Amino acid sequence: MKLFLGTPEGTVKTKHGVNDKVAEGATVNSTFTMLYGKMSFEVAAPSVPGVVTAVILIADEHDEIDVELLGGDPSHWQTNIFAASPSDKEPLWGVFGMIQDYPRKSNIDAKHNYTIDWNEDRIIWSVDGSKVRTLRKSDTSINGSLHYPSHPARVQLGIWDASNPAGTSEWARGPIDWNSAPAKISATFSSISIDC
Repeated sequence: MKLFLGTPEGTVKTKHGVNDKVAEGATVNSTFTMLYGKMSFEVAAPSVPGVVTAVILIADEHDEIDVELLGGDPSHWQTNIFAASPSDKEPLWGVFGMIQDYPRKSNIDAKHNYTIDWNEDRIIWSVDGSKVRTLRKSDTSINGSLHYPSHPARVQLGIWDASNPAGTSEWARGPIDWNSAPAKISATFSSISIDC
């Protein structure tokens, strides 16, 4: 399955590291939810700065477990969680994020098999059969509250334009330069399996 990101309508103007228009990317959501289990997927992502290919377990309560592939940093991949607490004064975006190396020199253009193995006590992220990160529930405490995803989540696959706002564009190594980028950018998903 291919997910596409197409050129925005009209002329795109870049100022202060952001584009004034962002492209519409494809997002696919599962019609079911899972609470704990193992999800594996194969994807080859585009290495275009400003483009993000993501697989997210996302709950209605806004919990997230993420794998993010940044086109502007193609030799790494990112893992992250988000789970709000009523005691939070502001969202804790990126607090639990980490940048991961591939076990063998590679990049996001190559097809890789990523796994999120989630239970009530820990999350393990793997690539091509090698465990690269373990996050324990006990390690998610901030200001006395746990920030561990613990609600039923649906699977969301997507490709999106991170060219605006400024902080997002900087994180994604953007904005997209539509003068040199392909008119249609794609991420290819070869397989997805879920074991609950």
